[in-house]
Amino acid sequence: MADIASLVQTLERSHHDVFWQGGASAEAINELEALLGALLPASFRDFLVSYGGGGVVEEEISGIEDDAPVLENRGTVYGDTLRCRADYGLPAGLAVIYCDDNDAVWCLATDEMANGECPVVSFDVFSKTNSPIAGDFRSFFLEYLTLRIPKTK
Repeated sequence: MADIASLVQTLERSHHDVFWQGGASAEAINELEALLGALLPASFRDFLVSYGGGGVVEEEISGIEDDAPVLENRGTVYGDTLRCRADYGLPAGLAVIYCDDNDAVWCLATDEMANGECPVVSFDVFSKTNSPIAGDFRSFFLEYLTLRIPKTK
């Protein structure tokens, strides 16, 4: 299996609409954790340090924009989490890493943290229930990248 950095490079070479928010500092990540009232998993912290957030345009993973965790913009973990808590009753143990205009909400289940990692879940805004997507953020991100790289014939 390819590592994340090489998959990111392949995605960037093969897809013209890729955007990264830029790496986040440890201080910004710690502040985001304090704002959310939850610890973030190690693999997501690594993602924030390396990329800050982003990905394929219109399918970006929420992150920390401009190393400022307090920004409430769409596409930021803090802003998307606050919006989903207000609009959908998102529980406090979930931190949003993706939401779209079709009510798809994917989250880190920070209340299920074990050994520094937690599952990625889909939060159903109607039934208020979670469905598993991946066992951890690293697995989620590997699949995210792999699915977006065009297959060669």
